[in-house]
Amino acid sequence: MDGDKLALELLRELKATCKRWFILFIITLVLLFATNLVWLYAWNLPTETSTESYDIDSEDNGNAVYNNSGEVNLNGKN
Repeated sequence: MDGDKLALELLRELKATCKRWFILFIITLVLLFATNLVWLYAWNLPTETSTESYDIDSEDNGNAVYNNSGEVNLNGKN
């Protein structure tokens, strides 16, 4: 009789523990999906980009490159 009571008590304890672990697993899974959705949202946010166009003509019809420091390079020379 005592063995049955012990077995029933252990089974109740095991059931409660398994239920707790299952709930924690579901919460972890939901949080994983939630964080992935937040990352996707943050990754796809629109960003402000500004473009400026410059008309640069080289005198000898060579390659003219305008760099960010405001200099014009003609055929690799300043």
